[in-house]
Amino acid sequence: MSSELQDRMQRIAHKSQILREKYLALRSENTALKHQMEMQQLEIEQVNKQLERLKVDNEYLRVVHSVAPDPQAVEHYKRQLSKMVRDIDRCIKQLNA
Repeated sequence: MSSELQDRMQRIAHKSQILREKYLALRSENTALKHQMEMQQLEIEQVNKQLERLKVDNEYLRVVHSVAPDPQAVEHYKRQLSKMVRDIDRCIKQLNA
């Protein structure tokens, strides 16, 4: 009977070792996936910021082209609009501070 009990104990110990190894592998994979997800979130944020900047630039160009179809005037108005936006951003930062 004790031989049978020892065999069972060895099988249980072996199974628990297998489960522990699987657990550690899954935990490691989970950590790697979380890191990958964080990196992709950062990339998404950067792409969204770039998209917003491009939308603003596109809107500037639309406004400027509607006001002045001349390329030199377009550049002049674009600089003026950019300065106004920077001034507005600076004012908002001062209000939030």
